[in-house]
Amino acid sequence: MNMSKVKTNEVKTNEELVNNSYQPHNIKTPQTVEEFRTNLKKYFVCIGKDELYVQNCDTDGINVNELNSLTDLYKRSNHFNPTITPKVNTKKDFSEFMSETNQIYSFDGYFMDENNYEIIENQNTFLGEYEPKWVGLDNSIYREFYHLTLGEYSGYVIKTKI
Repeated sequence: MNMSKVKTNEVKTNEELVNNSYQPHNIKTPQTVEEFRTNLKKYFVCIGKDELYVQNCDTDGINVNELNSLTDLYKRSNHFNPTITPKVNTKKDFSEFMSETNQIYSFDGYFMDENNYEIIENQNTFLGEYEPKWVGLDNSIYREFYHLTLGEYSGYVIKTKI
């Protein structure tokens, strides 16, 4: 991702994005394991208070306090790609975004524009009124969202300009 357009149509650099100078939906990219765990509970569907709801792992709910990164989910997988459910409602179709941005195999910038999606923080509202989706940890569309909400603990990095 080289540049991203934001809601105000200003162009922001990766450095500004990585340093939380501008984050869509006021997302604070975690700098510590505790912040990573907080964001797991905030931006992904959980069972009860502290269990991340997962598929393709040894159990359907994993206590977030047992996780130090998304890599820990792979360690508990059943030889499949672990999946989780982001509390995201997409507004703009992915193919429309790709066409607008002349991208063929990437979705760079999709989650940096607040007009493309919304985060539904209230889990009951999200589950009752929207269409939850299981998303694999290796999903190319959601990698940017994983990095945005989970930082280096997601296992993904954003290239910065040299």
